[in-house]
Amino acid sequence: MIRKKLLLLALISLTTFCYCQRQLEDGGLDVEKVNFNSFNTKSFYGTALKAEWSDYHKKRNAGVKPIYFFRAETDTIDRTGQNFNIDTAFAIQYRQTGVGRNEWEKDYTVGFFRNLKFKEINAITDLDNKLLLLSGTTDRIEPEKLNSFIVELNKAFGNAYLTDLSKGLSSYQLRKWELGDRIIVLASAGVIDYKGLVLTEKEKAFIKSIENDNLLSATLFSCRKDVYDTFKQMSMRTGFMTSFEK
Repeated sequence: MIRKKLLLLALISLTTFCYCQRQLEDGGLDVEKVNFNSFNTKSFYGTALKAEWSDYHKKRNAGVKPIYFFRAETDTIDRTGQNFNIDTAFAIQYRQTGVGRNEWEKDYTVGFFRNLKFKEINAITDLDNKLLLLSGTTDRIEPEKLNSFIVELNKAFGNAYLTDLSKGLSSYQLRKWELGDRIIVLASAGVIDYKGLVLTEKEKAFIKSIENDNLLSATLFSCRKDVYDTFKQMSMRTGFMTSFEK
């Protein structure tokens, strides 16, 4: 009987491990439907946390295409967002990166929210692995597709609260929807504002050549309402959190 129970537990663990790997590599994570009370962030990133560069090079040398390879890094942060020499830990930040993306299929994704596909899924949990925030970042995206997504969310959750923000030469828009115990925020970035600068025609031509309808990407945040203000007030921002509302 004991052996049967141990075998069952082993099979459950193996199934969970494989499922988490499939979620991370197949674009199977539906961010909208994630249950914040039961989602196991540590398990979800488990395979990516163990990923090594040697694995990627083995696949590449063996001629495996496309190569689906992910890494994840974790940092412990305090309530200011600081991750260096902290006194009191507040949360754990999971940052995901893709390796060898030039070898991937063009439409490859690791997750989605309705018709919006993400090239990255990042997260923040408390010290007990309770999910606090989940974010997805798109690749370059057409304005029409993003606008269609915004219209769909406005129909589903009511008109978003809109804020225009700027940082350096770039400006972006934040749209915020409140859904019960969660807040959904869409940050669309990439508008380059150089009207106030004195530029040569060559510099202007270069800037125009790298613009893509003034839109680079979008990041969607799904955050617990009770910790939203804590993240909003953080003075230190790294990685995907630089687009979070201030």
